Amino acid sequence: MHICRNWATLAGVLALGPALVPATTLFMSPSGSDRNTGASATKALKTLQGVLDQVKVDKPKDAVKIVVAEGTYLSQTVVWNYFNGEPITFSPPTDAKTKPVFDGEGTGLTWFTMYDSTDAAKPTNLHFMGLKVTNYWLGLDLGRNKEPGNSQNEIRNMLFERIGGFYTKGLPQPKGYAALRMQRSRNNTITGNRFHGVKNSANADGVDLTSYIHAIYAAHNATDNIILDNEFNQVTGDAVRTRDGSNNNLIEGNLFVAAGKYSAYSDWIAETGDECPSYGNLFKDNTVGAGYFGHFKDGYITHTYGPDDRCGTIPARITEDGTIVQ
Repeated sequence: MHICRNWATLAGVLALGPALVPATTLFMSPSGSDRNTGASATKALKTLQGVLDQVKVDKPKDAVKIVVAEGTYLSQTVVWNYFNGEPITFSPPTDAKTKPVFDGEGTGLTWFTMYDSTDAAKPTNLHFMGLKVTNYWLGLDLGRNKEPGNSQNEIRNMLFERIGGFYTKGLPQPKGYAALRMQRSRNNTITGNRFHGVKNSANADGVDLTSYIHAIYAAHNATDNIILDNEFNQVTGDAVRTRDGSNNNLIEGNLFVAAGKYSAYSDWIAETGDECPSYGNLFKDNTVGAGYFGHFKDGYITHTYGPDDRCGTIPARITEDGTIVQ
């Protein structure tokens, strides 16, 4: 009952959406300048770092909406550390015909790193909608310091394409980890996104690193998240991976195509150590084709690794229901 109540609450929050909240609006454009204020489309900022700098100058107390103009933004990266508890939204204009593109140019960058809010009463509350992120080592990193305010984030209608060490020539290191990584990140919604081409190399100086990267990686008490109606395609590691007490997550209605080395979804802890297995995760009504390297072994569409009883008796780590196998 606890799990269902949390999921129902999250669904209600998602339905309301950040758009109903009055907002301070900033504009960014590939042809903008960080010498601008971002106060209008004709005074657009150029970079995410420029947007962050302006927000920290303005210190808005209400919601913040960053209108991202169509076009291509090259080699942008930011470590975001402004939170006021209200929604902060990155999205294209309502009349956009295409997704704005953030292209890391294969140089080993992480697109967007979110530092945590240290105040549990002031959630990070970041919303990413309708953008394309490509040619990055890591796409979106939610939770650098694992502080208590990391929650209520939303990733919707995004395209993560060509992410990982395979696409960055091993920079900054050959072992990439995720298109979307969450650490101690809670009550987030990840809906209607496409993850296409999330890969590490099978031969990085003779080492196979394909299993280490995931489309979504939720670790270290990343709990009560909804992963709904996404498409996972061409992912060399297990497409969704939870780890270390990442409990009560719902993975529902997703499509897996050539995604996963051993499983579509797995929970992992090492055979030794002090990490706790996750529990209460529901894999429901998903459509699963073959994995990246071929059909999964029988019983491996979902799978768990490491001892179940390290941290005492727990409910089932993964419950699988309604899987459609293609």
